[in-house]
Parts: sequence; C-alpha cells; structure tokens
Amino acid sequence: MNSKEMNASELKRGGKEQNAFGKKQIMGSVLFSPKEKDVLEVVLQESGSYTLEEAKQLMELYLNKEVI
Repeated sequence: MNSKEMNASELKRGGKEQNAFGKKQIMGSVLFSPKEKDVLEVVLQESGSYTLEEAKQLMELYLNKEVI
C-alpha cells in the first residue's frame, strides 16, 4: 500500500473524521480534487493539524467569502 492509499484509508476509517492531519498529508490525499487542493494550499497552515471536516469548512468559508 503506497502512502496515498494509506492516507485515503486513514481518512475514511470509521465514517467520522476524528483524526487530525497535517497540511502535507491532506495535500497528498486522493480525497480532494486538484482545484480543491489549490484552495487548501492557501487556507491551511503548515504547522496546523486539521480534520477532514475542518479542512472542508475552511475551504467553503474561503470560497464563499464576500468580495469587496
């Protein structure tokens, strides 16, 4: 099992995203499209840990931000 497959299986385990992952792990995941990864590159911090739900919420907040 390569690292991408392992990350995907870790992220899907149990149905609930209780595990926190670093930015590098999330960016290497097969669960996000290249366009989503572009947004995640901007909103996630290198030193932070995020659950999948947190990463998705941050992405949604960024994409729905009001343009001034």
